Amino acid sequence: MNENQMGVILEEVRDMFKTLAEGQRVIENRLGKVEEGQKVLENGQKLLESDMKKVKSDLQIIKSFVIAADNSFNDYESRIKALEKKTANL
Repeated sequence: MNENQMGVILEEVRDMFKTLAEGQRVIENRLGKVEEGQKVLENGQKLLESDMKKVKSDLQIIKSFVIAADNSFNDYESRIKALEKKTANL
């Protein structure tokens, strides 16, 4: 193998290394973007979990008001029935 052939082979090897290095840079950039996207998703999930806790708390409050209102209506209903019986007996 002469010097020219060796130079051509070395140039091809250099080009291959450059191509590999560029490919690696592209992959690293994409991984960086994926990591950023993952962080955004994780933050969104944390916000959603926080909001769900608030909704759950609010639902408990609403539930207690509904139970109290139901008890009041039941009390009024029994009182009305009692009054109706009394007026029917008059």
